[in-house]
Amino acid sequence: MTESKQKSVGLLIMAANSLGIPDDIPTRSLEAVRNSDLLIFEEDKPARQVLKAAGVHREYLKYNEQGQKQTLATVREELLAGKTVLYMSDQGCPTLEDPGFEVARTARRCKARIKVIPGPSSLTAALSACPFSNKTFEFLGFPPREESQRKTFFKQMFGKKKLQIFMDTPYRLKRVLETCCSTFPEEVKGYIALDISGEDENYLFGTFQELYNDVCEIDKKLNFVMIINPASFERKKDNQEKPKNRNRNRRRN
Repeated sequence: MTESKQKSVGLLIMAANSLGIPDDIPTRSLEAVRNSDLLIFEEDKPARQVLKAAGVHREYLKYNEQGQKQTLATVREELLAGKTVLYMSDQGCPTLEDPGFEVARTARRCKARIKVIPGPSSLTAALSACPFSNKTFEFLGFPPREESQRKTFFKQMFGKKKLQIFMDTPYRLKRVLETCCSTFPEEVKGYIALDISGEDENYLFGTFQELYNDVCEIDKKLNFVMIINPASFERKKDNQEKPKNRNRNRRRN
């Protein structure tokens, strides 16, 4: 009886993809692509790249920011029928700023089993080359698109102790840096991981004006992860205030 019940429960596999180079797709992910009953991808181009790397030609469904309800309905049907469903995002690990959480939520509602195939992640890859101490950090996702809201997004970092990590679409990088330049003190430095594992892979560190100049010089629209250390704001503030305090003491004496 127990065996029968276990067999009837479907399995959702949340599989890691590469960050762009097919050779970095985990072997287990490729094996799952070959053997799963239903494949779910975000977009066609990354899906075709994965299928080619797995050496198979298969049909698949898409689930992306458009929120295809029919795809979720099919996932539910397959899982309730005891089938194996695989979800893979365009890049890196599922649900990190992609809609995969809805697929995982559907599986949870079906009481299906869930398996994770870990692998490349732009977040941890960016931290690997980060010059800031990264014992603690906070991932903020994407900043708002509108300029005033984006400025508020950055102002909220003041007073925080953890590294602030975020990403955005490649074509908004310059705008993001422009907002940083107008929000943070001139001396404060940031860090950008550009095109991780791609042909234009680069790691930039400097003031926001320096970063803006570097990005303009590169002049390519590249995926990026940015890291800001709010603790450095306080250090700059303390360094500016201490001389003033010493001067006051001298005058009093």
